[in-house]
Amino acid sequence: MEFLGQDRREGLGRKAHSRFVLVLLILVSVLLLLSSLYSAQASVFKKAREGVMDVASPVLTLFSGPISYVNGVVGSVGDYFNVMEQNKALREENAELRQWMNEALELRETIATFEALQGYAAPPQAQPISAFVIGESNDAFARSMIVNAGRANNVEVGQAVVDENGLVGRIVEAGGGASRVLLLTDIQSRIPVYIEDADVEGILVGNTRAQPVISFTASADDIEPEPGQRVLTSGAGGALPRGLPVGVVTGENRGDIAVDLYANYARTRMVRVINYAFPVVDPVTSEDEAAAGDPEDGETDAASETPAEG
Repeated sequence: MEFLGQDRREGLGRKAHSRFVLVLLILVSVLLLLSSLYSAQASVFKKAREGVMDVASPVLTLFSGPISYVNGVVGSVGDYFNVMEQNKALREENAELRQWMNEALELRETIATFEALQGYAAPPQAQPISAFVIGESNDAFARSMIVNAGRANNVEVGQAVVDENGLVGRIVEAGGGASRVLLLTDIQSRIPVYIEDADVEGILVGNTRAQPVISFTASADDIEPEPGQRVLTSGAGGALPRGLPVGVVTGENRGDIAVDLYANYARTRMVRVINYAFPVVDPVTSEDEAAAGDPEDGETDAASETPAEG
């Protein structure tokens, strides 16, 4: 019985081993089959793909030109809009830079003007008052301008106004914080002047033109001014300081001498008001003369009496 049981177990073990080997062989066969099928399928797809590419190659070549053209046009349009945006940004930047440039030029001009005015040698007791031209007025006067300095800055009517080149005019109205300057070209302007090299005095009369003229009195001697001679303020009557530069002689016009002004009203932006106190000479009275003469008389008497005592 034991032998029969042992033979049965051995038979069952052999059967199980046979089944395992069979299953393993089946799996290996399936794997080989699938691998062969995949290889065959891949080769088929590869051949089909190559065939499609061969067929589509002429078509793609035919359409590649228009497609490239369209892509180029689209790219050009995009580049155009990009360039437009860049140009707009550059225009805005240029406008801003131009504004800064104008401000820098104005500042440089102001500094140069101020430096030139600083070099102006004012007459004795003169206290120049710096001011900016803030506008022009053509109401009461034909040729005048407004400056931003007034009585609060010790500006008074009659004071001379100069720029870096020469005399501009004189104060005719003084407000609290602004004043009106009557220009030399105004028809109401009358400035006592003299021609430097000719030693002749006259009145500079405005005529609403760019070149005012020097008018002489009937009793004045005949003179022959030469072009280029300097014209300066004479200080006659104590109206203006003597020696302020006015302009140069350009020639004679109907008996009057035309003067080309140093001041350029179109470019005048900064000026100085000359706060000049004209010196006053106290008159000498008879009492002052007598007081001055008494000591001398006493000294004479003492001198005359000294020898007599000796």
